[in-house]
Amino acid sequence: MREATRDPSRDTTRDTTRDPPRTPAWEPEPRERAEEAAPKERRGRVLTLAEVLDSVEQRDPRMEAAELGIRGAEGQARSARGTYDPVLRGRATLEPMFRNAILDTRVEQPTPLWGMTAWVGWQVGVGRRPYYNTTLDSILDIDDRVGSRDVRSTAGTLTAGLTLPLWRDRSIDRRRANIRQSKMETERMQEARDARLLELEIEAATKYWTWVANGLRLEIEMMLLDLAQTRDEALQRRIELGALDPLAGVDNQRLILDREGRVVTAERAFQQAGLELSLYLRDANGQPVVPDPNRLPSRLPEMVSPEAGGNIESEIGEALERRPDRKARMFLRSQAEVELRWAKNQRAPRVELSAWASRYMGRPLIPAFTRNGAVVSLLFEIPIPLRASRGQLEATRAAAESVAAELRFLDDTIAVAIRDGHSALVAAYRRARLANREVELSRQLAASEYRRFQLGAGDLLLVNLREVASADAANNEIQAVADYFVAKATLEVSLGRGVQSVAP
Repeated sequence: MREATRDPSRDTTRDTTRDPPRTPAWEPEPRERAEEAAPKERRGRVLTLAEVLDSVEQRDPRMEAAELGIRGAEGQARSARGTYDPVLRGRATLEPMFRNAILDTRVEQPTPLWGMTAWVGWQVGVGRRPYYNTTLDSILDIDDRVGSRDVRSTAGTLTAGLTLPLWRDRSIDRRRANIRQSKMETERMQEARDARLLELEIEAATKYWTWVANGLRLEIEMMLLDLAQTRDEALQRRIELGALDPLAGVDNQRLILDREGRVVTAERAFQQAGLELSLYLRDANGQPVVPDPNRLPSRLPEMVSPEAGGNIESEIGEALERRPDRKARMFLRSQAEVELRWAKNQRAPRVELSAWASRYMGRPLIPAFTRNGAVVSLLFEIPIPLRASRGQLEATRAAAESVAAELRFLDDTIAVAIRDGHSALVAAYRRARLANREVELSRQLAASEYRRFQLGAGDLLLVNLREVASADAANNEIQAVADYFVAKATLEVSLGRGVQSVAP
């Protein structure tokens, strides 16, 4: 499904307005150790967002549940069509008083043509004397279409006829309503499946960017700790030579402990992000896969400047036509309209016209009877005072209006989500640019403070503060860039286009 929802025009790899390549978010000082500023070398294949999205679509149990929902709806549709299957009905009657036995069988075929039913039957009876179809219960027996009890010929009687509703159930009946609704339900479940995929895509994208951001922040904290540990060796040599107060070494040991605590916190956040991402990243057997840290990208992708002055109203109109959750709600409204139409039809009286022809087979037991016969019957039924049908109509109309109201609210929600998505994307982009500038300034201050400390004019406490401030600024930049890509994915889902994969 994702191929159908991806919009090539929004593929960031084709945009020419992207920012120039950025330097690593943070690099330690002194400059003599610049090799540590380079991205950490990866031994595994980098985990991409596209791989996570493919895993969600193909192996996520929640998508499997959505597919099973479609299968269930298809089964219901097949069941609804089965109400038009031919039906074989039969009845055997024994009359001890007349020592008669009567067998009556019939095949009925309901049709969607004006609710008409066609049928053909065969009746035969054996006994000492014939039974004449003249009693009141046998006349009303026409209503259940099983046929009259007849013992007027030696080989039985063949009967064929039609029953046509003239008022109630003519334009729509329960069978036709169920078939239409079941077909709409299948299409609604397909749209619900696509809507579920969009929901899972935005969740997966959020977890993926959180995992990447936490992994890069962990590397910054580890470089910050490594810097303090390396500096501790140099400080110990200077203390041994008497060129530095021993308290500076104690203070640096305290800094190491503090930075080790920061590393532990970052490691926990990275592990938690990996576990949460594993719910969306699965192997061929559908089992969750915790991503290997070696698959972490070296840096976040380059941002693309949001389009300015776009036609948001046009995007809202396109999203209303494209969003699968709205299409699913529209199918629900159509189902309610079919149900309302059926409920209105049920207020009418039941008037049915039946006609059938019969032929006596074999030797007639009563010579005066002819072999062929024809009957026309009109049946009517008027419930008084129609409380059941009127109450059903009121309930059905209320349900239809409720669905229509929910659809209007969904339209408003989509419009607000798109406007908010554009605002969030612009804000995230601006915040990331400001954070990048803050990183540059913090890095300059940290470098200057360390040079002062080397010359004996500075203080180790200030060096630590500058280094921590530089690392915090780098962490903030990483979070801002990750927020930008989350906002980008959220906007794409709001537009109904699906999350566009971005290569690190």
